[in-house]
Amino acid sequence: MSSRDQILNDLRAHNAPFEDARPHPESFVPVTRISNEDLLTRFTAELTERHATVHAVSDHQSAVATVLDLIGADRKVVAWENLPLPGLTDALAAHQIGVMIPRARHDYRLAGLIETDPIRMGITGADAAFATTGTLALVTRKDQGRLPSLMPPVHIALLRRDRLFPRLEDWFVVEGRAALKESRSIALVTGPSSTGDIE
Repeated sequence: MSSRDQILNDLRAHNAPFEDARPHPESFVPVTRISNEDLLTRFTAELTERHATVHAVSDHQSAVATVLDLIGADRKVVAWENLPLPGLTDALAAHQIGVMIPRARHDYRLAGLIETDPIRMGITGADAAFATTGTLALVTRKDQGRLPSLMPPVHIALLRRDRLFPRLEDWFVVEGRAALKESRSIALVTGPSSTGDIE
């Protein structure tokens, strides 16, 4: 029996520590409030307050053009393997912009980090976003690593408008619980880091 199994078995063997504890309520009071305001307007306001920028566009072609404009003169980006924007990969290739897919695991970790370090821009999708806090949810999967959102100074997150939810709780009701079960981790990103904790 592993140490983990032993600890879990010990916990299961004991009674609940507070016999008079009330049961979980049927519903919870939301932590954040939202009225009838437009979700995109609220999301944009929250992110702007946190020194980030939202570029709302109406179609795929406009989104690709916006990404290319943001990349500017850079010749290389670090990105997810499968970017959720049709036409973007082809457009990057047509503009001779190299795409580095980071492989920073095990023996390749140091080499992958060194290769990623000089790249200014990272591109990822976002699995969901929450209007009341200006937060992105990035679910870690095989082809969706965290490095493109963490290492480069500039992070472009591609988000479909139907992936914008009022609050984190609303996402959990629909699919967030399933995402937690299928992934090793979920990063909740609310604007650029405002501390020195990321090297």
